[in-house]
Amino acid sequence: MNITIQPLVSIALCTYNGEKFLKKQLDSILSQDYNNIEIIAVDDCSGDSTWDILQAYSRLDNRLKPHKNDQNIGYIRNFEKAISLCGGDFIALADQDDIWKKDKIKISVKSIKDCILVYHNSDFIDENDKRIGHSTMASKHRMYDGESCLPLILSNCISGHATLFKKELIQYVLPLDSNYYHDWWISYVAFNIGKVKFINKVLVHYRQHKDSITDLLGLRKSIVYHRKLRRLERLTINFAWLNYCSNFKYNKESSLIKGAYLSLKNLKEGKNRFRSLIFIVKYFDLLFYIIDKPRSFFSKVNFARKLCFR
Repeated sequence: MNITIQPLVSIALCTYNGEKFLKKQLDSILSQDYNNIEIIAVDDCSGDSTWDILQAYSRLDNRLKPHKNDQNIGYIRNFEKAISLCGGDFIALADQDDIWKKDKIKISVKSIKDCILVYHNSDFIDENDKRIGHSTMASKHRMYDGESCLPLILSNCISGHATLFKKELIQYVLPLDSNYYHDWWISYVAFNIGKVKFINKVLVHYRQHKDSITDLLGLRKSIVYHRKLRRLERLTINFAWLNYCSNFKYNKESSLIKGAYLSLKNLKEGKNRFRSLIFIVKYFDLLFYIIDKPRSFFSKVNFARKLCFR
């Protein structure tokens, strides 16, 4: 009788003052119907009972392996540390306040096949675990899994909590730069190193509350959501990020990334506007895939004209 051994999935869970929601997240992860998991939980010097919760759960289930930082290092470097401690064939990232559906890992592993990374859809819940409207991640963004990495240089549709990636991606991803979102970087690198696939199933209830790192639903009204910014402001917000991407050693579309960087740089400096317009129109469908709707050719030209000659 042949017994199929499940590949080990390492779940990198980062915590900081997460006592309010952590137990529900741990329960949802430990009750996955995919059994061969380890949870690498790294606490970033919480001042509440988070560490006590992690220790208590680890005594009940040895798949949970808690670690505590000597000093606070911030959530991006904390994810870097958690990922570096993972020993599995696949890595999944976890936030401390979400709730996973029980088949999240099983479906992700089944789907990854020859891809380097897969990611899935999520819906939104509030502080009381209640569904927020009918929105999902896929209704907020156009989810992308094509061949080019250009859509990832101006925006991102891939949240860390939705990803599962192969361990060979780690060597290209680390070290993380604290100036940029870890999930933006992991996604961008993945598109350059291998294939990426979107799983159109809601596998996580993504919690949105006033202390969330991300604010996709605009719950913190004092923060202007980036889509409301003027076009050029929205693009120049990402100028440093675009420069960072253009210097990635393993860019498979190096000339295009550098072309996008130069076009944006020219716009910022007010020169070579016509050349920038030509580049934007030519690659419009990729550059704006995530953050804009499909347009006719004339609409693309008009958009680029307003952007370049406002």
